[in-house]
Amino acid sequence: MGQSGITRVGVVGIGLMGSGIAQVAATAGFHTVVIDVNDEIVSRGMTRIEESLQRLVESYEKSGGQRGITQEQKATALQNLQSGTELSLLQDRDIIIEAIVENFEAKAKLNEEISALGYDRLFVSNTSSISITRLAAHYRYPDRFMGMHFMNPVPIQPGCELIRGFLTSDETAERITHFARELGKVPIQAEDKAGFGINRMFVPFLNEAVRVVEEGIMSVEDADKTTLCLGHKMGPLTTLDYVGLDTALAVAEVLEQEFGPFYKPAPLLKRLVDSGHLGVKNGKGFYLYEKGKPPVVNPAVARYRMR
Repeated sequence: MGQSGITRVGVVGIGLMGSGIAQVAATAGFHTVVIDVNDEIVSRGMTRIEESLQRLVESYEKSGGQRGITQEQKATALQNLQSGTELSLLQDRDIIIEAIVENFEAKAKLNEEISALGYDRLFVSNTSSISITRLAAHYRYPDRFMGMHFMNPVPIQPGCELIRGFLTSDETAERITHFARELGKVPIQAEDKAGFGINRMFVPFLNEAVRVVEEGIMSVEDADKTTLCLGHKMGPLTTLDYVGLDTALAVAEVLEQEFGPFYKPAPLLKRLVDSGHLGVKNGKGFYLYEKGKPPVVNPAVARYRMR
C-alpha cells in the first residue's frame, strides 16, 4: 500500500478515457473494477484495454525494454481487472473515478446514485471543464470529492490535472496527489475555475487549428504537422479526435460562457458534432478511422470552407 492508502479502484465508464484509466490503475497494481451501462459496451471496452496492453508489450519488445511493458506485466494487469454493469460492484472501493460523458446533469445524477449506495469514501471526476464544487454538491461527502483530469491517451500521457472543490479537505487533496503519483502520473494542481488550467490554455489553440482548416489556410495534414516543431507527438486535429469532438465542443462552450467570444467554438467543430462525428470513439472526426488501416482525412472536412 502506498502513501495514498488506496488499494481498490473503481471506474465508472469504459469509453476511451475510462478504459485508459482502468488500464493504468490495473497496470500500477491496483485491483480495479470498471463498469458501464451494458454488457456490449463493457465487452468493447475490455477489448480496447487488451489491445492497448498488447501494443505496449510489442513496444517493449521492439525497443529492447526501453518502452512499454512485459508480457508478464500485461497478464498481471488483466488479472487485476474486473468488469461489470452494476454500481453495487463499487461499494468496497477505496476510490471511485467517474469517467462518463462530459455533461453536468449526467455526472450529477451519477453522484447522487453513488451517494444512495451508501458509499462514503474518495470520489473523483475526470471532468475536463465542469465545476468540481457544483459536482461535489451532489455527493453526500463533498469534502471527499475532487477532480482528476487525465490526459488522453491515458496510458501514454504523463500528466494528471488535480482540482480541489470549495469543500475538498486537505486530507483528500493530499491522498489524491499521492494516488496520482502511484498511478505513474505527474500531478498538476489547478483551481476550480472554468476550463481549469490545461483547457483554459489548450482549447483556444485546438480551436484555432480548426479555424485554420475551415478558412482554407492549411489542409488538415499540414495543420497537424505544425506542432512537430513544438515537440508534440500528436497534431492538434488528431488530438481533438482523441479527446472527442463532443467533449472539446462542450469545454469550449463552457469557456465561452465564462470568458466571452474569444473562446467561441469554430463552426466546423460544431458541424462535425452535429453530424455525429465524434472522433476516434466512433471512427469519424477530422480523420476517418478504420481498424487495421491508417487514418485518412475526412473528405467532408477537406471540402468544408467558411465563406
